[in-house]
Amino acid sequence: MNYLKEINAFHDEVELNEVSASASLLWYVLMQFNNKTGWKEEFTVPTAAVLVKSAMSEKMFLRARKELAEKGYLSFRSGSRHSSPSYTMISCVKEAGGADKREDSREGVEGDFLKRKERRGKEEPGRPHLFYEQNVGTLSPHVAERITAWAEELPDEVVTSAMGVAVENNKRSFRYIESILKNWQARGVRSLADVEREDRRPREEADRASVWMAMYEEKREETVG
Repeated sequence: MNYLKEINAFHDEVELNEVSASASLLWYVLMQFNNKTGWKEEFTVPTAAVLVKSAMSEKMFLRARKELAEKGYLSFRSGSRHSSPSYTMISCVKEAGGADKREDSREGVEGDFLKRKERRGKEEPGRPHLFYEQNVGTLSPHVAERITAWAEELPDEVVTSAMGVAVENNKRSFRYIESILKNWQARGVRSLADVEREDRRPREEADRASVWMAMYEEKREETVG
């Protein structure tokens, strides 16, 4: 498997074959384990390791795993007292000739997807998970989950634009990116046109707001920690 191609294809696929945030997080975690094994067709991983990596409860994990299996993203064999569960990740990348292993699962949702696509405008999705991994840093399960949550609140291209601002300012942390998103959300940013409107604001004002939000979030996390 090609890791980046799989992430890119998975992001496109879930727009047609939607999954919950916990299922999406589990997919990323299992892909990381599969990557460490050298992309074995079938690999084993202790459930305890998955729970630690994903910070999920066992109940949430079982529900997410079942969802991924039912929607064709993986297959698995349950473990026993003396063996760990085994997994086979089903590629999201189309085969030569355009074959799609989950074509059947798309039926019934494609019409809804096209309607959502039309409402979001003519821009192509920003693919924030892939953009983050290619331009910002390692896509940890926590960051993947937070990106998924923001992508449910705002269009992908807006989330990706915030990442671009962080890269331009050499602030390659998700905390900084999230501070930008919170600032934009508070200002009513909902589209690329709104982002461009924000860019036209005096640079000093935008910088002060972003820095203040970043410092506030950092201070709050230090207090909670």
